[in-house]
Amino acid sequence: MKPPDRYAVVGNPISHSRSPEIHRLFARTTGQGVSYEKLEAPLDGFEDFALGLRDNGYLGLNVTIPFKLDAAKLADDLTPRARLAGAVNTLKFDGDDIIGDNTDGIGFVRDLRERLDFRIAGAAILVLGAGGGVRGLVASLLEERPKWIAVANRTHGRAQELADEFGVEAIRFDEVPAEHFDLIINGTSSSLNHDAPLIDVETFDDCLLAYDLVYAPGATPFMCLAKSGGARRVSDGLGMLIEQAAESFALWRGVRPETAGVYREMRRRLDHGTAPA
Repeated sequence: MKPPDRYAVVGNPISHSRSPEIHRLFARTTGQGVSYEKLEAPLDGFEDFALGLRDNGYLGLNVTIPFKLDAAKLADDLTPRARLAGAVNTLKFDGDDIIGDNTDGIGFVRDLRERLDFRIAGAAILVLGAGGGVRGLVASLLEERPKWIAVANRTHGRAQELADEFGVEAIRFDEVPAEHFDLIINGTSSSLNHDAPLIDVETFDDCLLAYDLVYAPGATPFMCLAKSGGARRVSDGLGMLIEQAAESFALWRGVRPETAGVYREMRRRLDHGTAPA
């Protein structure tokens, strides 16, 4: 019997990742012969680590914090959306060629559009954070023709750099409450530290949807802050995680798995405290 094709998610830290469970569900529902692991790369050694995996027969990688910019540098060819984002979360090893893609943005848009039924066109959007994960989102959001996008970051200079690159607006945290936003996205690491970003609760007045890119059992600190400030709906990032994973799976395997059932199963596991596999 032919052994399964090997894939992995690489990050540091990585123990919290639910990606292996998601891809195993995808493999089961699509009948694909796939194995998928989570592997921790050294903070200063991503390139050698990734090339070592390729040389050992892995066919592709998902890449998470803090290596998305390193992955973009490693790739020989970038998809248009990865080139636009300047960050890569998916690598495909095709012989000696390394193809880099960014499925974060399309995964986020799909979750908003299909699971949450949120209309991005014409919306005023605030993005908190300016790291590699945010870069992929901004490019895909712009394609949906929102009214405007503002970026706020603890270090304003980084927000300004991102804003200048994508043609959006950078604002300071203390300027945020004066504006109205339909969609507020937490792209900072605050929820990983069991904290909320340092924005005024009034920011969420009349907000239609507050979305935390972090996923967790129960509400994250950002979601709690948003609810207390008047946000009509809140969501964590589980749906985005599953949708971006489906895009990666499609790039590797040529088939896009169904995601609604996987979301329900992963939500059940999270909410019942099942440990990451």
